[in-house]
Amino acid sequence: MFFIGCKVSYFVVFNGGSSVLFVRITDAKPVLPSETEAVFVTFEELSVHQEEGEWISLPLVQTPFAIDLLEFHSGKTTELVWPVRLEPCAYDGIRVSMSSAAVLRDGSFYSVAIPSENLVIETAFFFDLEDGRTMDITIDFDLSQSLKLFNTPAASSYQLNPVLHINQTVTAATIRGEISAETFAEYDSREAIVSLFVDKDLSGDWSANDEEYTKVVVDRDNPVFTIFWLVPEQGYTIQIEVDGIGSPEFEQFVFPADLQKGSSFELNQSNPI
Repeated sequence: MFFIGCKVSYFVVFNGGSSVLFVRITDAKPVLPSETEAVFVTFEELSVHQEEGEWISLPLVQTPFAIDLLEFHSGKTTELVWPVRLEPCAYDGIRVSMSSAAVLRDGSFYSVAIPSENLVIETAFFFDLEDGRTMDITIDFDLSQSLKLFNTPAASSYQLNPVLHINQTVTAATIRGEISAETFAEYDSREAIVSLFVDKDLSGDWSANDEEYTKVVVDRDNPVFTIFWLVPEQGYTIQIEVDGIGSPEFEQFVFPADLQKGSSFELNQSNPI
């Protein structure tokens, strides 16, 4: 079998080299309205873009592919694309197409509006498929930023503006922490909200230029938390709110050098917060 340029193949390659691409999807443990039981999203297509070339559509595990994203958090992933052989070459973008979404909350289903411009998400993401190597990519579908609830006297409605974080699976970093029982008791709270910001100016503190990356909820009965699928060698600011009033109860800056590829950073020098 011969290839011209960077072309996709679902067969064994007998002539020339090939690489295998895996694409998985996941979600953090998102901050969502109470009593949310499931968030279903239906995917229609995933494509990768050749650098200075064309878009190549890859085979989803099922078309269309509807999954409950809340089943895949805290480091759990599921395959979005079957392992596929690609001719070695550089790629610089990923495009994800969605057709619908629904929320199961307190036993009732709610439809989710998806603005037309967000049916297709194109994200710049560079990866170089080397000859004979395997590349594993994880897409973190951040529901904390993507899903918005609107309450009116007549009804509740949802809108989905997808926010995707994409990483090479083996190089993604994590940040871990634990909130002490004493902290929860002090503020008489059952939950804490952990917010993560990209520290773009590397100021070592939160500033107006910082960009929210994700939020996760931490329950008093499960006080140990991990933020997964982070871009390594990048500065982050962590803020933790326990009472939801005023300034955060905890803040820490994570330097790029402290978050190497595939590593895990321990907040508060591994001590409970």
